[in-house]
Amino acid sequence: MSTQRAIFTLILIIFGLWLFQPEDGVSARLYYRVPTEVDHMKEGDIYYISLSDMTEALNIEMDYDPLTFEAVLNSGNNKANFNLFSTYIRLNNSLRNITYPILYKDADFFVPAITTVPVIADLAGITMVWDENELSIRAAELEHNVLDVEFAPKSNGYLCEIILAHPLEYEVLVTEGSWINITLQGGSLKPGYISNRPHSRVIREIRAFQFENSSQISINFRTDINEMHHNLALNPPRIQVSIIDTTFDYSAIDTIFADSEFDPIDVIVIDAGHGGSEDGAIGPKGTREKDIVLDIALRLEKLFEKDDIKVVLTRRDDNTLLLDERANLANGKGGEMFVSIHANWFEDASAKGSQTFFLAAALNDAARATAMLENKSILLNEEGEMADTADELDLILFDLLQTEYLAESQALAREIQTEMIKSLRTRNRGVDQAGFFVLNKVFMPSVLVEVAFISNKHEEALLGKESFRQKAAEGIYAGIKNFIDKYSPDR
Repeated sequence: MSTQRAIFTLILIIFGLWLFQPEDGVSARLYYRVPTEVDHMKEGDIYYISLSDMTEALNIEMDYDPLTFEAVLNSGNNKANFNLFSTYIRLNNSLRNITYPILYKDADFFVPAITTVPVIADLAGITMVWDENELSIRAAELEHNVLDVEFAPKSNGYLCEIILAHPLEYEVLVTEGSWINITLQGGSLKPGYISNRPHSRVIREIRAFQFENSSQISINFRTDINEMHHNLALNPPRIQVSIIDTTFDYSAIDTIFADSEFDPIDVIVIDAGHGGSEDGAIGPKGTREKDIVLDIALRLEKLFEKDDIKVVLTRRDDNTLLLDERANLANGKGGEMFVSIHANWFEDASAKGSQTFFLAAALNDAARATAMLENKSILLNEEGEMADTADELDLILFDLLQTEYLAESQALAREIQTEMIKSLRTRNRGVDQAGFFVLNKVFMPSVLVEVAFISNKHEEALLGKESFRQKAAEGIYAGIKNFIDKYSPDR
């Protein structure tokens, strides 16, 4: 430990002993299996509770790093990171705002009870309620963490909500016969209860399955699924799957754009992924991602020639382009939309289909794997080894909280995905979110398009055909045009 850090730690301890004192030696009480005393203190009007007392009583593993002033909590498949003086807690892949800063006293973290108890409850997979009048926390274990499934018609389609005890990682897959399959990692449910939940005539059947380390809910619709997107919502935690009927007007997100000042889009930046020394993914027959996506980008540029829109390409040939150079070019050229084109890859050669991403914390393993693949070249240092990027990843997630383009990017991804599937007739893998470095610090609506899986022999062959690449460009073009027509009405 450096001298400065040691001095800082000593100051923290002295400051904590002087400023943060428990009230007359009275402890808060946690009721969980057996009553347990929990040290507490009051800062202003806010009650703080001891993090170490809570984790010990709930059998949560806690590791504290005095060098970084970070406490890492692990409970089952869940992980939470607590940083001194921060008003955010990272729970798995989401950031939770606790409003008041984490404090330090007697070599322990003290957290605001009213906002942190729900986070600890989600971490432990239990229900907990903080009672300020009694200075008590009442907790109870839940038999299952996948609690219910609810359905509601909307003006522009249909909404399915899977109610959770706490946030879970999940995957959504659309299969033949209009089935939507939601797999929940670490999920626990009662199959008979879920399968018999009431629903409308739009749904033919609901099936629920419990596996050793996951659960699955499959919903069979009576109509074709032409457009679908999903997200993890909080307060309460639930997975929302929206089935869009494009014969209706879009509601909430479109209304927001229509009522706001939205500048006309005149400059579009098209980014052909990788290039130069960076081949990207390589197919079984040796097809290189960088070559395929450059050709699609050039075709897309040509389609815009008849429109009064300027197109800027990040590269026109096989040259190496650093991440900062892509972002600087996009921002410096006055770009008002950023579309990065890629070909997907997965170790399972049977994986197939098309997908569109926008920048946000990944909610499932598949999205995370795709982001890691595309980020790989950025993460390599000069020796070809994985660099330490914890700080950069933290900044990406922090920037995400402040970005004003998240809703627009999600809407753009939705439009492109819909039109690309119409054009290519590939498997629809939907719209998803993940932490792609190439989309970070691009200050405009931005998406990353995965045209097809170059790791799949059949789709590698398709990508090698000019006709398929032309259809890909036409699908992306149509999606962009739809977005501009809806959200840039002054054009």
